[in-house]
Amino acid sequence: MSEPTDYISDLTTAPIFDDAIYLSEALGASESQSEDDLDARLVSTARESGIDDPYRLLCPDTHDTATSLSTLTVASGSRSSVSIHSRETQSTSITSHPSRTSKDNPYMDSMPALRTLPPPLPPSRGSSCFERYDTVLDRFRPTSVRHTPSSSIFSGTAVMSRSCAPPTSTPQKLKRKSGLFSMFKKDTRTCASRSHHGHHANPLNPRLACGHSLSKYAIRVHIQEALESVERFAPSCCGTPLPRSVLETVLTKEETDNVTAAPVEFPLFSSLRDSGYSEDGLCSVDLSQALSKLSHSNGSFVTAPDSPSQALILADKELLEMAFADKAFTTLRAQQKEQFQRVSIFESNQRTSLAAYHQWALKRLLSKLEENKVESMKQHAIVLERLDESQIVAEHDLRESHAQETQNVATALKYMEAYCSGSKLTNPDTAHTITEEDRNKLARQYVIQKKLPAKHESAINVLRARQEMNVKTKMQKQQAELEQLTTNYGMEKQAEEWQYMQDSDRLEVLIEARRRRVIHRWDLKFEIWRRGWESQHKTTLNGRLPHEEWPRNAHVNGPLDSSGLLALYSQGMA
Repeated sequence: MSEPTDYISDLTTAPIFDDAIYLSEALGASESQSEDDLDARLVSTARESGIDDPYRLLCPDTHDTATSLSTLTVASGSRSSVSIHSRETQSTSITSHPSRTSKDNPYMDSMPALRTLPPPLPPSRGSSCFERYDTVLDRFRPTSVRHTPSSSIFSGTAVMSRSCAPPTSTPQKLKRKSGLFSMFKKDTRTCASRSHHGHHANPLNPRLACGHSLSKYAIRVHIQEALESVERFAPSCCGTPLPRSVLETVLTKEETDNVTAAPVEFPLFSSLRDSGYSEDGLCSVDLSQALSKLSHSNGSFVTAPDSPSQALILADKELLEMAFADKAFTTLRAQQKEQFQRVSIFESNQRTSLAAYHQWALKRLLSKLEENKVESMKQHAIVLERLDESQIVAEHDLRESHAQETQNVATALKYMEAYCSGSKLTNPDTAHTITEEDRNKLARQYVIQKKLPAKHESAINVLRARQEMNVKTKMQKQQAELEQLTTNYGMEKQAEEWQYMQDSDRLEVLIEARRRRVIHRWDLKFEIWRRGWESQHKTTLNGRLPHEEWPRNAHVNGPLDSSGLLALYSQGMA
């Protein structure tokens, strides 16, 4: 296993997430530039080309959120059909909150403005093209759910609903009507349209022959249901087609002609009554999904083959083909494709570098474990060797003491034998009396001399047993240390795996955010080209401009720039 170099051992994952490296290697920007600088320069160019609000395309998520929050006031009549099973339902309990769709809600009675919706925002660009109903649907499509073709990968979530707080100036005692008696009321709502579910009509709205008073929101819902229906029936309420005067409140005259040109076929009415809880209410998510499905439909009942709209579609198609053949447009798409490819290669290099760093970190942990084990085993061998040396020294000293003791016992026995025999080794002329006690001492001395070898052997065995126990204990501790090293390696490896997962998730989020900004900049660039082309040809270009797609392979194989910092991961960690 090759030893890592010094610069690799000090390297972290920070360069992989660095914005400066991304700007220089992926976007080709200079060192002094940032993404905000690129956006500001593009915004300046867009304003020079006549785009009043370039941030609408450059930052659509922020723009749509701000627009939604600005339009959702206390007088807003928006309703949420997502939380239909919340606690705000019709209940006979006086402790529950009044239903927002209940007729006996005092706040609904005291605030008629809550029953109507604000008029839809006017479309930013007028168009007479009815290709696949997009133009008709754009008249009542929510602004917060419009997407460009290139931003379909990263669809943002819009504000769904806002609840209106009740007034607190004058406290009012809530009196709930019993739900038991409400079942005996005569229900005049026989229309199966979703426009009557959870939305109250304004008394100022025109009343139809069936008795319903449709707001502009309800009219748009009827039109949307008619366009989505399989039977392709004209917009109607309770089996009666909506009058032209009602349709023209939300559509232009030409759009009304095309909508009413459909054959009148009415769906079967539902036998179930409306429960009043907005189960089938219309929300922005449902509408956007329906429009997405409808835009891919091949059939059309809005325009007849001989109608003027067909000629308009043909003219717009020829105009688009002429625009797409423009050299500036093809150059722009080529530049977009090149940048997408370059960014994708950089993203692949980021993933490769992060994976290489992860593998290198695992190898480093394993190498560290092996080195620690080898070093520990060396230290353990030295400790055991020192124990053996100390045992040899201790046994040698013990044997010397035993020899000295044997010599001392023999000398004492010699003097005692001479004394008991009646002679003295030191002063033989002096007479002495031998007692019985002297003879007993001599007998004990013989016993001591006889047992002395066994005593010495026992002491040697005790010393060796103690040494063996010490060695065994020391080896157990050494084995525990080695096992602890393995345990620590497992914990560090698990921590590295977790860190790699966190870094991978962080990298994917960063890649998605950077791609979104790139796409928004290209949206604005194409809009700048559109304005210039329209100004040059004195016409209006209707329809969506095609964008280049991101490379399908998420891990595009591309050569790493040898001068870039990301090349260090693949070169030094291989």
